[in-house]
Amino acid sequence: MTDDSNNRRSFRVSEDVYIKYDILTDEEFAEGMERRKLRLGDNDSAQAALVEVESRLSEAMFLMNGEQSAVGRCITLLNDKVNIAIEQLPALRENKASLARTPPQCCDVGADGMVFSSERPLSVDDKLYLRFLLSSDNRYVECFARVVRLTDPPDTRGNGLPYGIAVEFSNLPPAQREILIQHMFNRESETLRMRRLELDRANDG
Repeated sequence: MTDDSNNRRSFRVSEDVYIKYDILTDEEFAEGMERRKLRLGDNDSAQAALVEVESRLSEAMFLMNGEQSAVGRCITLLNDKVNIAIEQLPALRENKASLARTPPQCCDVGADGMVFSSERPLSVDDKLYLRFLLSSDNRYVECFARVVRLTDPPDTRGNGLPYGIAVEFSNLPPAQREILIQHMFNRESETLRMRRLELDRANDG
């Protein structure tokens, strides 16, 4: 893997996230996401297929916008159309609605893992089923994860979450990981753009 790939994967941004997690047994973790959903009666093949298509379209859109703007715009429209279909799926709508009813917290989000705050301590090597919703663009992610270390909580707003939990995503699909990378770089680009505007205004004043 190149240094550039490592940099992209290790890059993190801080932002508000709606997040929930369940602690899994080793057996539940080993069975995988799809088998867990089947066992719990929560499997929606249409949802899984559409989410995968949306991830691939978003990746193609990101690449094509930089090379051929007209094609990129077409892919963007197609991606928006798929998003509309995905948003109508009952299971996904309920998952997002459930998450949105929880208070958001500031998390450090990366392509391979994240750091979030918890009301209770976890242990290194605990296995988790994570669901989180990025508040900036309403992107929903669900995956398995493993606790790799305990740290200071990234959210310091006194919200009753005193424990910092760093996790590593497990078997996150490559397309979904690439979408997270694009999301982080877009956020950083927007932050830099706003800083330049503030400097320009200060210089003009």
